[in-house]
Amino acid sequence: MTIMLSSSCKQIAFKVAGISNPKTESKASIMKFLKKCKVDTNNVYCLDSTLFFKMRKMSFKPGWKEGFRPIQIRVYDKDGAPVMQWASCEGFLKQLKLFEEVPPKNVNELSKDLDLQSDLIQYYTLNGNPAQLIAHYGYDYYIIIYFGVWISKPSKESFRVINEYIKDHPDLKIMVYKIDVDCQKFWNVDCQAVISIK
Repeated sequence: MTIMLSSSCKQIAFKVAGISNPKTESKASIMKFLKKCKVDTNNVYCLDSTLFFKMRKMSFKPGWKEGFRPIQIRVYDKDGAPVMQWASCEGFLKQLKLFEEVPPKNVNELSKDLDLQSDLIQYYTLNGNPAQLIAHYGYDYYIIIYFGVWISKPSKESFRVINEYIKDHPDLKIMVYKIDVDCQKFWNVDCQAVISIK
């Protein structure tokens, strides 16, 4: 009885937070999710399983414990240098007010392990091919948003905040890349075994 109650409470808490059980997604299901969120479907990429497992063993910021943070935003300047890095475990975007100034405000530490090009080169198309992205300089800021279908509410909030920032700063040229962190069909792995909710 206790196990069933704990499980039920956990599911209710996740539902309120906009988190569901992860499942394997496809290009079609990801695009359907983005369209439902009224998000532009250009510049959408994903992780491959190798990068996913690598990120699980990395620190998001200097001094942090290892572990993958699925909801995150990274901002690079016109030269491709990191200026801001946020993960949902740092607090709500709205409360932190990170996107109320130019450049966006960074809290805590800032990892300088990646520049824009070394970040972009990691990703895959939703068809499972290396995207081989090349940074096209000429923008004021480059924003990379990690999102997931199974973490819908936090993902939608990230999109909303970034869209508002772009609207509030029409004088800035901003390029946005959207990186899906769901388990992909081309990984050929059991999603439940790979992504667990605790």
